[in-house]
Amino acid sequence: MSGGPKILLVDDEAQFRFSAAVALRQSGFRVAEAPDGREAIAKILEAREANDPFALVVTDIRMPEMSGSELIDTLTIRGIRTPVCAITCFGDRGLVAELAAKGCSEYLEKPFSPEELVGWISRILSSLPPLTPRNIP
Repeated sequence: MSGGPKILLVDDEAQFRFSAAVALRQSGFRVAEAPDGREAIAKILEAREANDPFALVVTDIRMPEMSGSELIDTLTIRGIRTPVCAITCFGDRGLVAELAAKGCSEYLEKPFSPEELVGWISRILSSLPPLTPRNIP
């Protein structure tokens, strides 16, 4: 592993993914992108196989194919403990409670600036233990 923390950005809006990925890369993060939960699962498994896991998955909630909520469920079922945080346009209390019950305690409501996204992710990562061979998610 070289470079900064590895982030998986999952969102069905290509322009949003592009803009967010640029901001994160400029801040020193390594970024992979996926348009939905299905592709995210494949990328997470590939990264684990390559012994270069993601430090954090940042996912939109409402997406076609597989939603962010379904992505979180699938990771849990497979025993994958990679931390997941959500970005959403729909920050209602019911959704927040549902996400928290699934272990996703952090969410950021769209719209937000690139600086807000970078700061939010940096804060989350600073609260997590560093990745070591013993605690690879």
